[in-house]
Order: sequence, then structure tokens, then C-alpha cells
Amino acid sequence: MSEPAHQPPPSALMRWVPGLAVFRGYRREWLSADLLAGVSVCVVMIPSVIAYAGLMGLPPQHGLYAALVPLLVYPFFGSSRQVIVGPDIAISLLIASAIAPLAGGDPSRATVLAATVALLSGLLLLLGARAKIGAIADFLSKPVLVGYMTGAALILVASQLDKLFGIRLEHSDFFPRLVELAGKLKQAHEPTLLFGLGLLAVIVALRRLVTNIPPALVIVVAAIVTSLALGLEGRGVAVVGAFPHGLPGFALPAADWKDIHTLLPAAVGIALLTYTEGILLARAFAAKNGYEVNPNQELTALGLSDVCTGLFQGFSITGSQARTTINDSAGGKTQLASLVAAVTLILFLLFLTPLIARLPVVALAALLIYGGFTLVEFGVMVRIYRFYPRSAMLAALTTLGVLAVGVVLGILIGVALSLLALIDRISHPPDAVLRIVPGDGFHDLGDSGTGETIPGFIAYRFYAPLLFSNAGHFCERVRELVAASPTPVRWFLVDAQAITDIDITAADALRALNKELHQQGIALKFAHANRPLRQVLERIGFTSEIGRESIFHAVHEAAQAFQAAKGGTPPAPPPDTLLGS
Repeated sequence: MSEPAHQPPPSALMRWVPGLAVFRGYRREWLSADLLAGVSVCVVMIPSVIAYAGLMGLPPQHGLYAALVPLLVYPFFGSSRQVIVGPDIAISLLIASAIAPLAGGDPSRATVLAATVALLSGLLLLLGARAKIGAIADFLSKPVLVGYMTGAALILVASQLDKLFGIRLEHSDFFPRLVELAGKLKQAHEPTLLFGLGLLAVIVALRRLVTNIPPALVIVVAAIVTSLALGLEGRGVAVVGAFPHGLPGFALPAADWKDIHTLLPAAVGIALLTYTEGILLARAFAAKNGYEVNPNQELTALGLSDVCTGLFQGFSITGSQARTTINDSAGGKTQLASLVAAVTLILFLLFLTPLIARLPVVALAALLIYGGFTLVEFGVMVRIYRFYPRSAMLAALTTLGVLAVGVVLGILIGVALSLLALIDRISHPPDAVLRIVPGDGFHDLGDSGTGETIPGFIAYRFYAPLLFSNAGHFCERVRELVAASPTPVRWFLVDAQAITDIDITAADALRALNKELHQQGIALKFAHANRPLRQVLERIGFTSEIGRESIFHAVHEAAQAFQAAKGGTPPAPPPDTLLGS
């Protein structure tokens, strides 16, 4: 969708409410597509958000409240034209894991705690926007996200097993819950189980055979019709039941400081996941439709949506991939589709809530169970395992952490393991002894064992800046190579093309190493020292210590100087004397 050719500078109102810019240039031909997309999004959304509310132990209407408020807020502050913001399965599971221990099964208390989490996470997102840290989500590693999603999917499925089997399970933790279920299989309520399995089969069939029909809509309609026709409630199948109609009212969550202190770590994780999911979704659909999104503006829009949702009896939200995909596939052009979905939902809340009262609870469980399996990125997991075995181990450990200690702590374990892996990678970067390729200079030939070296001359490449984290490793590698040399080393040349910086710790270590080598009769030399490195060496006085003549433009020049100094035959320079490595 192209931008208008000429746009006047934004007014003060446009700067405060940037989403209005899209409506300012609205075209009449977009209206029918936006109307259809908005209604489609709302119809598919209703059963999903009710299911998410049940997952957290909230009354059904609070799922609808959490869906309504961001539909009215995000369009005016977000930078995406297609993203539909609202409750999400992964975020809902994270909220459930945070509030369940405090709620004690009390729906009213759970409502207050969920709204408190929304306020906290929204304020954190707004602080992030103020600090302009929109790029922080780029630092979340893919293995941690994949591992988290896999663990969250399994926990989500386990959380719905009692509803699927029609039995009561006391344990909420993953492994104890499975053990308890195994011991109570004989108590399963047969009509509930058969109906739930049948609905799951229908969902799978629809996903594979009729991709243009939302399974959630079909399942809800079919489940209500079947419930009425067969009298399932009279056969012991639990139903949603009646719940209040009407719009949400303003309510400041009455949480005490102890609750806030307990929920804050979870709110941090939810805020981070909210933004990560939201910005990735916004970027994907912006690229598809030919425009750009502003990361910090997305932070602001998501933060405001969260805060407002928390103040109107909802819970934390993010960009919804399913609803955004429906919006885009229905031809939605602008955030007017979101406003249309909001109006449709308002009509439902005012007049049509009795339709849901006879919906079997197991139908919502079936939707959540299938949704849980869709969280698992099997293709990505196979690719990580095939090409990045260490990252696959990180993903697996994150999944195990989520299952063993819960969603929030599991994510923290994954992030900690990811940081440890990064530290190890920085502390032990790859390196190589360069070898001669006849007529082509010095190259990193890996462990092939081919190529020649010059007796008494070691050309060593270090693939990282020299910092406090790897200075010790660098010095140890130099000592190892000197000790392993079959002939006494006279020159040790560091190919520094990848060394862009040296910090104070590494500079002191380099000075000590130079003295140590000098005492052994070994001269320390440098080649390919880039401009930033040369400036650092000059500033710290190291250039004067080793002499300017010890810094060469290329490795082959240093090799020629070494051969000339010892009276040997210098190796032939490569065809292009600017490419010595």
C-alpha cells in the first residue's frame, strides 16, 4: 500500500496520536475490505479469548474485556496497519502461571491480579519506549524462544487435560499433573472425553482440508448446536454458563504492595514477550505490505493498550498472529478493521452473550489444546538441531526448565543459559594458524593439515576484539602455539584484521605477553591492524613498545621481512599484494 505523494508536516495531535496519520489519508475503496476484515476478526476472536480467560481462572467476560480495550487503543498509537492486538495464548499462559499461586482458585482475586500484571507490564513497556530501547527484543535468542514456546505448549496442553477427561486434577505443575492424570484415567467422564476428542479431530481436519474457514468459529457453533440437540449438560458435560452482559467499567486493581512485589518479575517477562511477539508480527506484515514500523512507537502502543486493558478489568495483551493473519487475508488495509472488530464485539457484549452460555467447556479445551500444538515450531526445531547442535541443547534445556520450575523461571533459566553460551563464545573465539597457499599468500586452512609454514615464524589470526573476557585465552593460545612449534619461534605475528578493539585489561595482558615473549627471544609483530586498532595501540603506547616497524600491512610482507632478516628466501607474494591472507 503506497503512501500519498505529498503529506503536510504532522500536527501536534498527529505527533501525540501517530495512528491518525493512516486515517488522514484513508481511501474510500478500502472501506469494504476493512469492514469485512473487522467482522471476521471479531467472530473468530470471541471463543478464543473466552478460553484464555478460563485458562487463567477468570470469568468469561474478562476475556472479552481484554479483547475489546486494545482494539480501541492500538489503532491510534501503533505503527502497523494490519496487526490486531489482544489476548494471546502464550501471554495468557504466562499470566496464569504467575497469578495462580496467589489467586487460590478465587476468580475475583484472579481478576484483580491479572489486571495488576497488565498495568505493571504496560508501565514497563512505556518506560522502555521512553528510554528508546525498542531494539532490545533483537537480543532474545531464537533457541530460548523456541524452547520457551515448546515448554509453554506442553504446559498449556497439560492444563486442559482435566477438562478434556472430565475429571478434577489437584496438581497444577506439569510432571505431577501427568502422574495424577495417569492414576485417575479410570475416572474419566466418557461423554466429555469422546466429545472433546471428536472436536479435536474436526479441528485437525478443518486445518488440513478447509484452510479458509476459521476452525474456532466452526467448533463453537457445532459444539453449541450439539449441546442443545443432545442435552449434553444433562449428561454431565460442563458448559460455560451464563455471565453478565454489558461493557467493562473502569476499576483500579486493588492489589497490595506484596502482590505487586511478587508479580513484578513475571510482569518483566510478560512485557518482554509482549513486545517481542508484537514487533516481530508487525515487522513481518509491514514487509509483506510494503511499509515500515517504528519499534519505539510499537512499545508505546502496546504499553498503552496494556495499561488501559488493566484499568478496564482485562489482562495483558500482545499482537495476535491468528487474528492478524485473518485481518490480512480478508483484505484489511488499515486499523479501521480493528475499530470495526471493536464495534462488533461491543454489540456482542450488549446483546448476544447468552449464545455462549450453553457452550461445553471441553470445546474451549479442545481449541486450547490444538492451539498449544501450534506453538511448537517443529520445522525450526529440526533446523536448529541439524545446523546448530549447541543451540538445540539450549532450546531443550529451556523447555525442560519451563516444565520443571514453571514458565517465568524457565524463561529466566533459558536466558541465563543463553548469556552463558554467549560469554563462552566471546571468551573462546575461533582462531587459526595461517598457512601458505603457493602463489596465493597466507590463509586459514582450518584443520585440513595442508599448506606450509615458515620455520621460526607463526602467523596467528584471532577472530574477535581483545577484551577482558578473552585476553587470558588469547595469551594462553599464544603460549600453546609457541610451545608446540617444532622449531624455535623467532617471530610471532598476530593477524589482527578481526581485532577491532582492545580494552584496558587486554592491553595490560598484551604488554605482559610481549615481555614474556621478549625474554624467550621472540618478537611480537602485527599485520592487518585496522584503523580503530592502530589508534588504540597508539593511544596506549604499545606501538612505541614494539616499534612501528613491527606493524605490517599484510601477513606476506611480514613473512618477507622475517626471511630477509634471517637470510632465507622469502615466499613469493600473492598476485594481489593487497590480499595477503
